[in-house]
Amino acid sequence: MHTKPLEPNEPVVLALVDAVIAWQGALEQTLSTSGLNYGKWVLLRAIWQNVFVRNEPLAGVMLIDAACAERMLGGLHNAGWVEYSATGAPRISAAAEGRVERVWGAVKALHSVSVAPFNSHERVALGTLLQRMKLTLSDHSARRSRGAASEPVMVPPAAGHVATSNAGTMQSLPA
Repeated sequence: MHTKPLEPNEPVVLALVDAVIAWQGALEQTLSTSGLNYGKWVLLRAIWQNVFVRNEPLAGVMLIDAACAERMLGGLHNAGWVEYSATGAPRISAAAEGRVERVWGAVKALHSVSVAPFNSHERVALGTLLQRMKLTLSDHSARRSRGAASEPVMVPPAAGHVATSNAGTMQSLPA
């Protein structure tokens, strides 16, 4: 049985979007007390976990391109969060280790507050439902990517050049 497409104002989707926006706002507020924003926190976590590689994009919960990561890294260095090893690799400065742990504690507390209204059964059910939604969206994205990769994309010719197709080329949209 196929489900009927939902309207753009589907209450479940609107509630999910509203919850994510509220959670992001609370997270930004929590991080801002330490002089951080979400992007800087993601970068700090990657450095803390030894997964950040300079001059490469940082993929994960949010994509940070290499140039942006370097700018943020400079700001974190100026604010005393990171220092550089002899090889130039960033690491959490000794003076900032306690600050990072306090921010991590505040983020963990926010996580607890965000799910506090739910009992353990509701948490499991919500987690399961959101995981199903994520898998469905991943499958949808994979199908769309395969479809886009198989269709040629016409590129307008530059002056004096012949138009060619670039299969698999995808345009990114601003968020």
